Amino acid sequence: MLPTDDDGGRSTDDDADPTGSIPIGIAEYAVTGDDVPLKTSGLGSCIGVAVHDEFAGVSGLLHFMLPVAAETTSQQHPAAKFADTGIESMLAEFTDRGGDPARSWAKLAGGATMVEFHQTGPPIGERNATAVRRELEAANVSILESDFGGYHGRSIEFDPATGILTVTSADGTVRRL
Repeated sequence: MLPTDDDGGRSTDDDADPTGSIPIGIAEYAVTGDDVPLKTSGLGSCIGVAVHDEFAGVSGLLHFMLPVAAETTSQQHPAAKFADTGIESMLAEFTDRGGDPARSWAKLAGGATMVEFHQTGPPIGERNATAVRRELEAANVSILESDFGGYHGRSIEFDPATGILTVTSADGTVRRL
């Protein structure tokens, strides 16, 4: 893993905002052992990863930007900025709180194509979707549902009490996964 200023994570149940949810910023994650909803916004090509262990009552939400830390030229970044290091860091904290990746599941959203570039290879949102699938499979976390692609940004809120991930698209569409 590349050196980091901070891994971008926190393990707290006391950071709820006035709506009663714990907000997660870009390149951040949070892990909770309570039924406090976790939310993030600004998911364009970024991806939000909600992981939940129903048995342990532990949940996490990661908002990552890029697929692989090794592809960056910068040596200073939060681990949560990338799929590989972000999932690794969040799952370490998740495990410390009593969660078990092998009995957990994930719900995912994001990976939109926000800007069309004339480039070779897939767009960053598609690369992010591939990376998150690869990393969760390697960690033995089952993916229950996902909402990827399109041309609109998204906001998400994960409710650990119900297991529902609410995805609100910038075009007004609301999906419950």
